[in-house]
Amino acid sequence: MSPDDRDGMLRYDQLASRVYSERRMPQGTRDLILALGWVALRDPRRHDPAAEGQWTRAREVLNTDNKTMWTLVAEDAPRYDPALHDDSPWGCQAPMVRVNRLCGRNTIIGFSECDPFTGWSRQWGFCSRPRCQQYARPIEERARHSFTQRPEPIPNAGGLLPLFFTWDWEPKYRKAMELIKHQSSWEPPRTACQRTSGRPCRATSPSRRSRSCGSSRPTAKSSNSPDPR
Repeated sequence: MSPDDRDGMLRYDQLASRVYSERRMPQGTRDLILALGWVALRDPRRHDPAAEGQWTRAREVLNTDNKTMWTLVAEDAPRYDPALHDDSPWGCQAPMVRVNRLCGRNTIIGFSECDPFTGWSRQWGFCSRPRCQQYARPIEERARHSFTQRPEPIPNAGGLLPLFFTWDWEPKYRKAMELIKHQSSWEPPRTACQRTSGRPCRATSPSRRSRSCGSSRPTAKSSNSPDPR
C-alpha cells in the first residue's frame, strides 16, 4: 500500500466517523458525503487522468441520476425552518400558582415572539382565565415589539456539506434550488455577524458548529471538485 493510499484510508475513516456522529444529518446527505469522500480519497480510479469528474463519479457510486444529486444539494441549502426548533408546549403557558406546572388549558389567544438575536420565532398561547390573561399581557406586548426589529433568521437547517468539503457551495446551492425547488431568487441567509458588520462570515447555529455556503480557504481543487476537509 502506497503512502497516498494509507493517507486516503485514514482521512476517509475520519470523515466517516464525523458523518456518523452528526445527528442532524438526513440519510440522503449522509450518502452523498460518503460517496464524495470515497471518490476523493479511496476510489482506485481517483488518479486516472482520463477519469470523469468527482461529481459524475459520485453519481455512479450512488447509482443514481443527476436530478437526484441536485435534489440532495437543494435539501441541504442553508435555510430557516420554524418547525424544527419551536418546542413550545401545547395549551395555556401561564404558570400555576400552587403547582409547579403550566396551566395547560385550551387556549383562546395565541401569538408568536421573535428572538432579537437569532430571528427565530416561538409560539405563545393562553386560556381565558383572568390570571392567565394578566400573565400574557406583558409577553404579548413584548412579542409585538419583537417583530419591529426582527433580524433575518439564522439558518437552522441545511448547510452540512460545507462542513465536510471545501468547495464554492453557494452557486451549487443556488443552481440546485432553481432546478429542483424552482426558486431562482435563493440567496445564502445573512448571519448575525453580517448584520452587524456588513462583512461575509460563517453562518452560525446557536446549538452547533459554524457553517458557510462557500469555501473559507479555497484550494487548487475547489473550483471544480469538492476537497474533503
